[in-house]
Amino acid sequence: MTGNTWVVLPLACLAAGAFAVYLVARFVTRHNGLLAAFTALAFAAALTALAVLSPMVTPSNLPTWGLSAPGSAFLRADPGALILAGAALGLGLLVAVYSGRYLALDQRYETFYPLLLLLVTGLVGMLLAADLFNLYMFCELMSATAYVLVAFRRHTGTAIEAGFKYLVMGGVGAVIILMGISLVYRETGSIVLPQTISAPGLWARAGVACLLVGLGLKSAIVPLHTWLPDAHGRAPSSISAMLSGVVVQSTFYTLLRVCLGLGFPARSLGRLLIVLSLFNMVLGNALALVQTHTKRLLAYSTIAQMGTIMLSIGIGLHYGVLSAIQAGFFMILTQAAMKGLAFLCKGVCHFYRNATRIEELHGTATQMPLIAVAFSVALAGLAGVPPLAGFASKWFVLQGALRSSGALGYVGLIVFLLSSLLALGYWLPLIGTLFARQVSEADHQNETTAVSPWMALPIIVLGALVLAIGLYPGPWLDWTAKAGAYLLDAVP
Repeated sequence: MTGNTWVVLPLACLAAGAFAVYLVARFVTRHNGLLAAFTALAFAAALTALAVLSPMVTPSNLPTWGLSAPGSAFLRADPGALILAGAALGLGLLVAVYSGRYLALDQRYETFYPLLLLLVTGLVGMLLAADLFNLYMFCELMSATAYVLVAFRRHTGTAIEAGFKYLVMGGVGAVIILMGISLVYRETGSIVLPQTISAPGLWARAGVACLLVGLGLKSAIVPLHTWLPDAHGRAPSSISAMLSGVVVQSTFYTLLRVCLGLGFPARSLGRLLIVLSLFNMVLGNALALVQTHTKRLLAYSTIAQMGTIMLSIGIGLHYGVLSAIQAGFFMILTQAAMKGLAFLCKGVCHFYRNATRIEELHGTATQMPLIAVAFSVALAGLAGVPPLAGFASKWFVLQGALRSSGALGYVGLIVFLLSSLLALGYWLPLIGTLFARQVSEADHQNETTAVSPWMALPIIVLGALVLAIGLYPGPWLDWTAKAGAYLLDAVP
């Protein structure tokens, strides 16, 4: 089987899995455990295909699949896309297993699992798309399923409100993206990525600006971020893990790929990202400090951490620092593991204790010690406590920023350091709450709750991954180095 065929196989596995799981749920069985297992099997098949494809992809060799005409490939695998797709498939597999028990709160099994598979199908297709039209179609497949999954708990008004707000803002972003594609096509007569535009005219510039705004909205770049706290805070925790762990980051990578592919100068794009990252870091951390609901706190921290990723990649593009881009991709991987772990632990607390507010997490260590420890690992990693993955990612971002040679890079570095200190103001108290004694005597403090193996296994895997990446970052850094070289158009 050729490398070109392997490019499309992850998508084929996911799409076929969604169709098959829906048919099984409708006509064979609605047993939650079986449907979760079938869904996990589809993710595992797609992940296997991606693992076979990965060694074939280098910055100078990008396998394609699609039309045979010159420059008209439908899909193209690049190193950055493989990183995001691998994180999405791995987290999707763990979320599917986790939902084998967690979804008992909702019981709409025949809807949830196909939507989860279609969400990741759209995400992976968006990352691999080699032309603007198919990129748009896959992006909207991902977005449409995300809107429904955010409002999945339709019996609660807050979920419907969050889903509707996400739909309205996402729809506006989709219209702006479509307008940008039409403007680019009007001037160049092509929608293939990348394009060589020697002297972009007014229409091409306007098109790139529209694409930047539309994809920036879906990436929660301040001031286009207002949908994120409600959507991530009101969705089921398993879906919040996907949204905060991989969806926002994948759209951001798509933004990079589209802008650079349409001729946006790397230095100018890097400078813009550095400036915007300052607002993300300051606003995200400041608003996270005043939250009383756990998931909204985690959602605002996602905005801040997107700022750190933007800063690192922006410095790399603006100053030509490969290690800074490498650190940004490394942080994307660590955020997927840590944010996924944090939201899944929060879901367990809600499932067994109906805990939604921070103050309701008191006594978690007594009643569910495994969850308290795993949740603390995630939060400590997000805070940058050594030797966890979050510390390693922030250390590499710091090293990359120090290699910048201009005032803008040093301003970003100062804001990054201050924001990291500010973040300790909400991460450390939250960890303390998990191990604090329960104030209410109505809750039996000495009773230990047995957590379902369906929910415990993904949490243990992610917790071990957070620790392993922090202790042994080398293999992960080697993987992300290819993505950095691809963006800089140079082989390391």
